[in-house]
Amino acid sequence: MIASSFWLPPDISTHGSTIDLIIEYVHWFMAALFVVWGAYFLYCLVRFREGANPQATYRDTKAKPSKVAEVVVIIVEAILLVGFSIPVWAYYRSEPPGADKNPLVVRVVAQQFAWNIHYPGPDGKFGKSKPELVDESLNPIGLVDGEEDANAADDYVSVNIFHMPKDRDVLVRLSSKDVIHSFAVPLLRVKQDAIPGMEIPIWFKAEKTNEDAQEIMKRSFDLPASPEGDDAETFVKENRLRVTMAKYGSIETGSTISMEDLKTLSDANVTSIEMAPGYPVNIQCAQLCGLGHYRMKGQMKIYEPADYEEWVSTRDDDEFFDEDEFDDE
Repeated sequence: MIASSFWLPPDISTHGSTIDLIIEYVHWFMAALFVVWGAYFLYCLVRFREGANPQATYRDTKAKPSKVAEVVVIIVEAILLVGFSIPVWAYYRSEPPGADKNPLVVRVVAQQFAWNIHYPGPDGKFGKSKPELVDESLNPIGLVDGEEDANAADDYVSVNIFHMPKDRDVLVRLSSKDVIHSFAVPLLRVKQDAIPGMEIPIWFKAEKTNEDAQEIMKRSFDLPASPEGDDAETFVKENRLRVTMAKYGSIETGSTISMEDLKTLSDANVTSIEMAPGYPVNIQCAQLCGLGHYRMKGQMKIYEPADYEEWVSTRDDDEFFDEDEFDDE
């Protein structure tokens, strides 16, 4: 399929394959249109050139082929819209996962320029929040004290880090504190605008963990000829956000590469290594939301179910992930 071979990122969601299929059909259709209309344009350049038509004609033209082509285009577009796009959207948006599916329900509050992730805690109930309690560094969503609201006592807030298990429905209640943002996770084929004053539900399910995504996205990199010099420094700088996908001598799996590591690899006669993004499942803002829009990044940590439960039992402090520490790969 086009999605797995060319420009689309890997798909790790349960619904992504149908979306990719529609994108594939649309691109094939647009490619056919490009060829046909391009050929027609060249035909017009030759057929109606000045040399072949020295005198202008002011009579109405009768072009049945062009009308037929326009009708065909309309029919194909209607098939793509009514036969594919609308059914997929209706199926995906028809009904959120019910309590019988035990979804993970999370609030995501967007702001310039961060993602605030609010978990309800073991009781499954969200605590109240108040605008006057908002403190951008200590209480970004204005969560009330646990003594004032018992439901808030076990709530948990992280900034730019979204923890979730694979193979479990996730229901996100999306909102915004300031302007319009857009919650986008390319690997999960998720994108939804966050509108101030509204809480919009979106849901999805991941089929793979971060480690699985890294395995899919790993690439082989040739090492610089010399472990010193400008080439080596450039290599380390360009790959500072990637991690090794195998053990290379004393360099463990999951390590980032440093200048010292390049020397170690050179001494061991290693000429290429496999690496993958250290943060493969990124959250991006897909709506221009201000001067810091480019910095509005987050990451998802997708666990095996048992590992997620372990994280739930051990979390203790609010988290903040520096968006400058990773990119959009």
